[in-house]
Formats: sequence, C-alpha cells, structure tokens
Amino acid sequence: MDFFEQGQFGKALENIQKAIEKSPNNVEFLSTKGVFLHKTNDLNKAIEAYQKAVSISPNHSFSHYNLGLIYMKLGRTPEAIREWEAVLKFSPEDTDATFNIAVTLALQGKLKEAIILYEKILTINPKHVQAHQNLGILYRDEKEFGKAINHLNQLRELDLTYSEVVVREIRFCQEQEFLANAMKSDASKVAQEIEISSKKDSGQVEDILLNALKANLTGDFHQALVLSEEVLKIDSNNLQGRLIRGQALKELEEIDEAIAEFSGIQAEFPTSPEAPFHLGLIFFEMDDLENALIHFKKAHKLDPRYPMVNENIQNIQVILKEGKPKG
Repeated sequence: MDFFEQGQFGKALENIQKAIEKSPNNVEFLSTKGVFLHKTNDLNKAIEAYQKAVSISPNHSFSHYNLGLIYMKLGRTPEAIREWEAVLKFSPEDTDATFNIAVTLALQGKLKEAIILYEKILTINPKHVQAHQNLGILYRDEKEFGKAINHLNQLRELDLTYSEVVVREIRFCQEQEFLANAMKSDASKVAQEIEISSKKDSGQVEDILLNALKANLTGDFHQALVLSEEVLKIDSNNLQGRLIRGQALKELEEIDEAIAEFSGIQAEFPTSPEAPFHLGLIFFEMDDLENALIHFKKAHKLDPRYPMVNENIQNIQVILKEGKPKG
C-alpha cells in the first residue's frame, strides 16, 4: 500500500501479486489488487480481482460494493444494483449501498422507489445530509412541496454550506405550493358560492363561474378574465367572480390591476381571508417579503385555519431572518 500511496503503482501491483501467489484464496489481498487496478482505471482486471474475491467469500461486502461502482461507471446499471443488493443482503443497514441504489433508481426515473430507499436511510441515520438533499429535490419534482421543504430545512440545519441553495429551493417550493393551494381553495369557495347563491340568475352565474374556474385552473387566464367579468355584469358583488378576476389579472402580469382588485375585495369583504392571502402571494412573487408577511398575517387573523397560512408565515420569517439570497 505504501508503494501505491507514493504513486509507484507498478511496484504496488507487483507486491500484491506476490502476496496473492503465496495466499491465492486471501480475499483481502484480492480485493486490494482490485482497488489498485480500479484506481489506475484498469477496470476489466479490477472486475476480475473483485469477482475472484466474492467467489471465495460471497459475503465480502467491500468487493461487492466496489464492483457496483465499476459497473455503474461502465453503464451496466442492473449489475451495479445487483452488487449493492448483495451488500445489503449481508449488511442490511449499509447506508452507502442503499444510497447508491437510490441514486441509480432516481436516474432511471423511478422516483417513488428512490424515495422509499432515501427514507430508509434516514431511519438508520437521521442526519444523512445527502439523503435529505435528494429527498428535498425528489419531493419537489413529485409536487409534494411540504415534504420537500421539510427535508430542505433539515439539510440547512445539518450543513450551513447548503444554506443559499436551500433558501432558493424552498422559495420555489413555496411559490408552487401557494399557487396549488390557492387553486384548491378557489374551487372549494366557488362550490360554496354556488350553493348559497340567490335564485336570481343563479343558473347562469353558476355555469359561468364553473367555466371561469375551469379556465383559471387550466391556465387559460384570458378566458378566465372574460368569464369572471361576465359574472360581475350579472352580480357586481360576486366574491368568487372578483377573486377569479384578480387571479387572472395576476397571471396575465397585470400586477397593478390585480393588486387593486384584491385590495378592493379586502375593503368590501373585510371578514374574508381570500383577498389578503392572494395579496400575500403577489407580494411574495414580487420578492416583497415584508408586505407578503403582513398580508398573510391578516389572512391568519381572519381565519387561523386557512390553508397554508401558518406555513407561509413561518417560511417567510425564516427567509427574512437569514437574509434574501443573492440573485
């Protein structure tokens, strides 16, 4: 090993080969030869050395693990997974082998299977930094934003060097989560509005509101705006019509008009949390976190159980405490 560390690879291999000739079934000598060949990128001969080791000692986890690394490097993914699974057969709590399988599955697009393995790692080692990091990204991609934020926050607590990246990822998750929950809330509120709407023009308003909501949820914001204005021609005080109009204006980047709409709703419906919630969302996306926090707190005061209000307040407070990320 001294020769190898000194860069004298030829002498290192010569010495380990002499040792193997004296003890041909010594798995430690064979695996050491595998390491030397692996490090010098003689991968085919390294595979032979490691395979010889595991043929003598099938539970030699070190050789199985390194075989997996070589197969992965060569693009032989099924064989890589097979070797790491062999490690787990004898050492079921080996987090390195579990992690490598999880990474490989994620690269194959098998995100749910990868998530299960990363979660298993955290049951063994709750402070596994890379497992938290990868779960944060996978849950984000699966649109499970609450879980993503949870793992990203734990990543930041474990390693402050990730702080700036984590803040950026959390903000992205928050934006997506806010939008998803706003849409869910609107669907519920529209249903309530339709149920209690007056009989006068109720059928017409109901149909238009449903179509406006559908347009809003499917991203056809021009149509949502047109339909919401049709509702308001029939019933100028229709709360859901105004909320849909405000959202459509925001998505069409008519930000000043959207702010004016939601501010008007807030003044005319002072007990309703929807308007301050949407204003909070707008200011958050404008990177005006102080104003976003003010409006989310207003929504919370009106309805402490309003979806995502507590989480939004807490997350913005964390961002403000740590300072805004660059860029």
